[in-house]
Amino acid sequence: MVKFAVCEDEQEMADYISDKLREYYPEECEIKKYGDGESLLNVRRREFFDALFLDIGLPGMSGIELAKKIRKDDPYVKIIFVTKREELAHMGYLFNVFRFVRKSNLNQELCETADSLKEYFDSLDKYMSFNTPTGKITRAVKDIKYFEVKGHAITMVSVEYEDQVCGTMKMYCDIMKNKGFIQIHKSYLVNFRYIYSVEKDDVRLPCGKVLPLSRNRVDEVKNKLQDFLIHIGR
Repeated sequence: MVKFAVCEDEQEMADYISDKLREYYPEECEIKKYGDGESLLNVRRREFFDALFLDIGLPGMSGIELAKKIRKDDPYVKIIFVTKREELAHMGYLFNVFRFVRKSNLNQELCETADSLKEYFDSLDKYMSFNTPTGKITRAVKDIKYFEVKGHAITMVSVEYEDQVCGTMKMYCDIMKNKGFIQIHKSYLVNFRYIYSVEKDDVRLPCGKVLPLSRNRVDEVKNKLQDFLIHIGR
């Protein structure tokens, strides 16, 4: 299930965007529509969305102001600006915006955006099999938070499970490097999707978990994180 929010004060435009998204996700999406930024902000405190379509020219709080507030506590949700004001396209870079859709070229650019979103979300649904001391298990790549060396064993921490897996940290660094994982320390390999911030001596996850960061890896981790963010926001 992919969840979208469309924040647009023109009902006809909101319906058009919603209908186009349903063409790409006929049986696997939920779309909620909001006429102003405050309504969406209030809902986001208790509800998760995968992508947000924000009209820049919203009444009251503008789409730009709304994106700024959203980015304070969520660095990963996909934000798509939809607007008549083409001169504001550069504002997207300030908030790591996934796409900038011009209403003057709505159909084409909305289709391109839906295609890119589907490609991205499909990539997160890939599963991998892992060997454990008690047999083989399968986990979704998007749910794996990090790998940790504990003594002579490797623990794989995911959203719902902690599994001891067979192999070495070097092996997992090689296997997972093209799947969005970054080695932050000799004992930790982290899924970039769960990196909330990179500090001087540690990496912080949205759940509050703090992992150690090797000082000689700080620049490398920041650069790789930026590369991954640029890639998924293409």
